Amino acid sequence: MKWLFLCVVLLNAGFLGWHGFVKDKPKVAQESIYAPPVSEKIHLLSEVPAINEQNLKVNTSSNESLEEALNRVIDQTVAKSPALLCPRLETERQEDKKQITQVLTDFGWAYKEQEVTGKRPKFWLYIAAPDTPATAAKIVKDLASKSVDSFVINRAEMKNRISLGLYSSQERADQAKQRIQNISGYTVDVYEHMRNVSIQQIDIAQPVSEKDWERFVSRFDLTKMMIKLEKNPC
Repeated sequence: MKWLFLCVVLLNAGFLGWHGFVKDKPKVAQESIYAPPVSEKIHLLSEVPAINEQNLKVNTSSNESLEEALNRVIDQTVAKSPALLCPRLETERQEDKKQITQVLTDFGWAYKEQEVTGKRPKFWLYIAAPDTPATAAKIVKDLASKSVDSFVINRAEMKNRISLGLYSSQERADQAKQRIQNISGYTVDVYEHMRNVSIQQIDIAQPVSEKDWERFVSRFDLTKMMIKLEKNPC
């Protein structure tokens, strides 16, 4: 009986010890499982470059479209805005200057004028010197009878040449040469050279449109005037 009682006590003590050990063992904390929102698509790591490249193309296309649209607006604005001119007119003759300023006054355009000196090509018409002064005088008399103005030059290097006038353009010089030859029968020569002359400069002091400029120029007979027109942009 004594040994039986001792075995029961030992069994109870062992049970109580085991039960206490199990009760005190810490529980392993469960880690929360990460899950993305249901509406968000999950991509593999290998798919990321392809997605970025696609987005880049979309953004680039969008930027290019915006730039093209802006360029079209700018082009349309420029096209609707007429180009403005600040022209300059130059002439050597006072009668041409007077006509220009009169038309400017008629148009109500402000202008500035100044006189400068510059080199301009000149075209001198002449008949080669004959053998004697008497022959030269006879030619001058013959030309006068045909309404051609001329005179004999007495300077050494050009002595006895018959001068027929000085022209400011090759075209007008050629026309006069042909006319004199046809009515006189004499051979006419042209000598081109540069000469210092007084130039009347007239600047239109306000911007004008291409249409208004053409309307202004149409008031002149440019075939009878010696003027230079410069369509300078403002």
